[in-house]
Parts: sequence; C-alpha cells; structure tokens
Amino acid sequence: MKIASRRTPFGDRLCFAEVVPHHLIDIQAAFVRRLETDGVHRDDALARARYAVPGDLPSLLQVDPQLASLRRLLDWAAGHADTGVLDQDCLWSDEPRLLAPPVGKPHTVWCMLANYPRRPSAGQEPPPRRGLQGCLKAPGALAGPHDDLRYPAISEQVAPETELAVVIGPRSGRLTPDNALRAVAGYVGFCDVGSRDVSERDNNRMDRGKGFDTYGICGPWFVTADEIPDPHALRIRQWVNGEVRQDGSTAEMLHTIPEQLAWLTAALTLAPGDVLSTGTPAGHGPVRPGDVVRGEIEGLGVIENKVVPGD
Repeated sequence: MKIASRRTPFGDRLCFAEVVPHHLIDIQAAFVRRLETDGVHRDDALARARYAVPGDLPSLLQVDPQLASLRRLLDWAAGHADTGVLDQDCLWSDEPRLLAPPVGKPHTVWCMLANYPRRPSAGQEPPPRRGLQGCLKAPGALAGPHDDLRYPAISEQVAPETELAVVIGPRSGRLTPDNALRAVAGYVGFCDVGSRDVSERDNNRMDRGKGFDTYGICGPWFVTADEIPDPHALRIRQWVNGEVRQDGSTAEMLHTIPEQLAWLTAALTLAPGDVLSTGTPAGHGPVRPGDVVRGEIEGLGVIENKVVPGD
C-alpha cells in the first residue's frame, strides 16, 4: 500500500497512490463514499471519517498502527475504481509539485551517520568500522518530494544524501534486534541534506547544519512494510544534473535497521509516525544553486529537486 500526501485548497490530504492512473484517491473522501454506499447519511459518514481516518500519517498510525482498516478501504476503492463511485470528490491529480511530505509532522526525525562504508582514497586503507551514531533533524526541515531545495545564504557546502527511511507504527521503546522490525509500519525515500561548513562552525554539532528548511526531503509515498520484504536489499541511486553520484545498496549498511532501532530506543521512545533515516551510501557530494538532484530507492519511487538560492 502506497500513501501520498497531496496539497489541496483544504490542506494536505492523505491519498492512496498508484491505484487510478494519473490520480490519487483521497482517503477520507473514499471512506465517506463507502459509508454512503452502505446507506449511512453523509453527515454521519463525515463525522466517522474524521475519527477513523485522521488526516496525517502519525495520527493515522496512532489510531491503527497496523493500518488494517485502511487496507480494507484500499481493497474497496480498488474494486470500485472503474465503477464511477469514486467521482471527482474522491480524486486528485497526481501532479508531482503538489505532493507534500507523506510522513506529515512526526514528533521525532532521527538521521543515522556514517552507516555505510566510505571509499578510501588511492593508497589508503579502508577506514575502521564505526559504532552507531546519529543526530536529530528538525521536523520543520521536512519537504515534499519535488519541492525546491533551498540553498542557505550562510552556507557554501550543501550536500544532499539519498537514504532509506523507516516509519514507526506502534509506540516503541527498548526494542531489541529480534523484535525491532515489528515496530516498522513502512518505508519512505529520504534526502538528508546537510551544510557541513555550518556544522564545523558549530563545533561539529550536526543539528543546526542539518536543520535548515527543506533539508529533509521525503517521498513520494509512504510504502507499507509488507511491500518491502527485505529492506536490506534495495538499490539506492542519486543523480545530479543527470550524472550518477550514488549507486549503492542497503545491503552495505554497517548496522542493520534492527540494530539501529534497538540502539536508538534504548534512549528514546518513538511515537507512531516517527522517522529514522538509515544513512547513505558513498558518492554524495556538494551541490550548487541551479543543480537538479534526483534520488531513487528500489520500490519507493523517485524524488527530484531543483536547488535554488535561499535566504
């Protein structure tokens, strides 16, 4: 199941993606329509929809961490896609520039650091394997999959990194490597952007350097875990102006997703909808205004962003 967030005059709307060609199915509107076809009065259907299918992913996962009711709704919507029941009230165009971050507004966004091997320079030994490390990213940095990447005026070293990100289902603390994947509701493509020169000026603190607006690009959809049977076997690629920068695999992770989650939740309790971005393969580097950055993760779709001057 693929869930997108579509910007509309009524606010961001959660939608089923890749069911109807060139359109997204508004989840709340489809829920109302299903109830109406069962004879429920529209006012009652609207009231029930606001509770049963909240309008953002963290709230939706809070109500139903397994998304069982949403799967039943998707089956109904897919079965009625060609019947006319899903009229224009239920459909939005899938225009890329109108896609918002599918993860909504999570409480916590955590980015892992140095979780892939780095290519040694000629004549050098490979660097030693590091322990787990990472940093918080400001949730306000989140941006949609085709939004512009804003290049801050106070930085000269802006580097986008294409990564696999995990979205948490049930509230989770003190996970173990054996049970951690049960806490994963699904996955999303993530571009973790950082300004290294800003971090260096901040005594090597990463939070401000990774917290600028648009520095957490994600999408195009949230993909439920059942559609990604092995998150450690996904190809990750990034292009800048059409030239390949990164071409790796999640199989290269130095620390697996269960290891990361166990390490992180020894300190933090993660809430439904929280995001863990799992690190990036080698090859990423700086960009400049005017560049176009494209990232793709197998099974999770494409994000593409133009770099523009910021404030």
